[in-house]
Amino acid sequence: VVPNSEATILGRGQSHNSVTDDFCDAQKTKFGDINDFAAKGGMKAMGEALDRGMVLVLSLWDDTQVNMLWLDSAYPTDQPPRKPGVLRGPCPGGADSEPSFLRENFPQAKVEYSRFKVGEIGSTYAGARRAAENLV
Repeated sequence: VVPNSEATILGRGQSHNSVTDDFCDAQKTKFGDINDFAAKGGMKAMGEALDRGMVLVLSLWDDTQVNMLWLDSAYPTDQPPRKPGVLRGPCPGGADSEPSFLRENFPQAKVEYSRFKVGEIGSTYAGARRAAENLV
């Protein structure tokens, strides 16, 4: 089990290692984003949706509009990378990151999804105590 890292983007004394309504609210405020998550009910609504059941869907795709910069590069491109929320990962962007370049130069690229585990939190690895035993 790999522990979550501390997200420190919000500044001193505001690090988080889990997703909470407070963290989401603070992050949206810091980045100047619309808080659509809160508008849709936040963590309470997410928990209710999970209780109803969900299907895991994995997809492999690319984005020819903005080259998926929103995922792991600096985006939006008209903002300085130092602005909170703009630098989203190490991808440099540019021509080498465009889907057309990747498709042409790596036509045999593939992905394999494997070793999925399903179960109660804490039940899918050796030595873990079952979370269900501690529920009230």
